[in-house]
Amino acid sequence: MLLSRLFKGAPDIEIEQLSIDSRHSMKNAIFFCLDGIKYDGHNYIEEAIENGAKVIVYSKEQQEKHKAVYIRVANVNNTLTKVANIFYNEPNQGIEKYVVLGNYGRSSVASFINDYLNSVSSCGYIGILGIRYNGLELNSSFTTLNILDNLKMLDTMKKNQVRHCTFEADASSLNLQKLDSVSPECVIYTCTNRNSSEFQTNDYYTYVRRYLYTLENNTSVIFNIDDESFNELKECVDHYITYGTSTIADFQIRDITISTSGVSYKLIHEGKSYSVKSVVQGMVNVYNLTAAIAALVCRGNDIEKVIAHMSDIPYVSGVMERVDQEYNIIIDSAYDLSSIEEVFRYASFVKHRNKAIGIVSINYSDGDKRLEKIMDLCGKYLDITILTENESLESEVMEILERCHKYEKNGRTLYMPLRSQAIEYGVELMNHNDTLLIIGKGNERFLSMGLGREFYYGDRYYAVKYIEKRRREENETV
Repeated sequence: MLLSRLFKGAPDIEIEQLSIDSRHSMKNAIFFCLDGIKYDGHNYIEEAIENGAKVIVYSKEQQEKHKAVYIRVANVNNTLTKVANIFYNEPNQGIEKYVVLGNYGRSSVASFINDYLNSVSSCGYIGILGIRYNGLELNSSFTTLNILDNLKMLDTMKKNQVRHCTFEADASSLNLQKLDSVSPECVIYTCTNRNSSEFQTNDYYTYVRRYLYTLENNTSVIFNIDDESFNELKECVDHYITYGTSTIADFQIRDITISTSGVSYKLIHEGKSYSVKSVVQGMVNVYNLTAAIAALVCRGNDIEKVIAHMSDIPYVSGVMERVDQEYNIIIDSAYDLSSIEEVFRYASFVKHRNKAIGIVSINYSDGDKRLEKIMDLCGKYLDITILTENESLESEVMEILERCHKYEKNGRTLYMPLRSQAIEYGVELMNHNDTLLIIGKGNERFLSMGLGREFYYGDRYYAVKYIEKRRREENETV
């Protein structure tokens, strides 16, 4: 594409690619000098030119020392979005986009929407679980792709006949304006977790408000009316849809039942009552299911068909995931204190249970205040606690286990440094009516040890392995 098509009055230079990373080969490329949190692209102009860039788009004063075309703009981010949309043939058009915000529940809501849309059409996904479309799964180092890669991926999906796409966005993504190149038809805010590192280290609501103000007036915006975020954010948009237990919610949740087989509740919408049942676990998934239903219905999908599909929606990997049909074993990636309590609270909802056993992750970096709160939660909700490693050397684990001991209140805490052994022992301890919660890693396939990572098969792998071992031993006994 000619540069003159992208910038009025520019020379007729053939442009083959757009780039924001000076380290890569960029033959006949435009290099955009983005100013990020850690790196400023203006400092890497020479490297970009050495690697083949023919055009530099910048905003800060520069000495034009090289044989490249320099184009100064007021805002490089905005210019990149406009240019990339032209370069990639308006990839936002013809593909319906759902953006999921919030501190907790993003992956579940995005995955539930994705699963339904794939059952009736074709839907892509970009988020913490990677990039997925048409059966293809790609790894990603970030929850949200950058401005340029989002448009590239939308262009690729469109070429592969994908008709919808769900996105997750964390605080860092909103701060860096990564989603500004995406024009969503629907935005969902799940809930706020004030104890999350994401909330505490960032001016989170400021970033969310800025993003909401950029949305088109016809974008469907959906809020959890029971969450504090509703009052914080509702003034940012002219029109919104709500879900929750409040009697004024547009999608009202009533008569909730939570059991080891899943959740069931009544959903009231536009004066009609619908029965919702699903195999997913816990109160948090009542909200997540309803958020997904609200989003899909607001985009024109039939509510009865959506609800019917949710009855057998698959678990989201590592998020309140039940790993066995006979034994109630749940794995979850919860790390923040309020997320941990949410998982623990699930056990108190489950009917006819006997014991709640928890395998709880601790880190060497955990301060005494956090350790005391973890032990308080364990004492409040669990009958038996097994503390184990998360991301520490074995010697460090032993030291932190000793620190935890002084906060123990009920004498029902076990200390097992090796995570796989802790899971094995938890499986051995449980009876058929018990609930075993394994939290802290979800399905991550590594343990961070010292300065590097050590391969780890994952909590689900070990839970399934030791349940099968237990069954074999029980059958041999019989």
